[in-house]
Amino acid sequence: MALRLIILCSMLFLGSCTGYHFRQVKNPFSHFGIKSLSIPMFVNKSAIPNISNAFTKEIFLLLSHYSGLEVYSGMKKDKDAVLIGIISSGPKTSDVFSQSGRTFLSKETFPGRSPFYATSNTSYKLSLRIVIIKKPDPNVINLIKGPWGEQVIQNSRIVLDEKFPLTSSFVRSVSVGEEGSADSRVANFTKSKSWFQITVKELAKSISERFRKEVLNAF
Repeated sequence: MALRLIILCSMLFLGSCTGYHFRQVKNPFSHFGIKSLSIPMFVNKSAIPNISNAFTKEIFLLLSHYSGLEVYSGMKKDKDAVLIGIISSGPKTSDVFSQSGRTFLSKETFPGRSPFYATSNTSYKLSLRIVIIKKPDPNVINLIKGPWGEQVIQNSRIVLDEKFPLTSSFVRSVSVGEEGSADSRVANFTKSKSWFQITVKELAKSISERFRKEVLNAF
């Protein structure tokens, strides 16, 4: 009797988990008649070059896990809808990055140079707009991507239009460079770029999760 009770409880538990699993991965756009979706590389309108790939990849991976929704990379005109991602920022690098914190660099660190302070932390801010257009029309797509894209009024073709702020920061690495004599080395900031790229990837993952929770789960 005890064994039968344990088996019954296990079956009920697994059944409840299975039901939850299917609710989580069901195509969120099915009631719009969207069963196939193409995702071209996100448009980069920001002051930071080569930043689109990480965000395109994470949104693609997210949507590819929904059953009943076929996701394709690139622009495919024969699909039910297209997802347009647009990353934007202020026009200048100074609008994107802000510096904070200082690190003291002594004579022992850089022989032959007077002690000086260097920026130790950099934060940056961007925004991501995600638009899903049903029955993609090249004219509508170009309008969304263009300079007047923010003025486009949502209509029956635009089934989703969401905007997310992107903010993160990274620590700047200051080390002794290879140039100069033993008594006069230069400050080298090359590792800072790698740390920035790491934060971009983490930011893309967090925005993908936020998109799932705040937008997709609401459908």
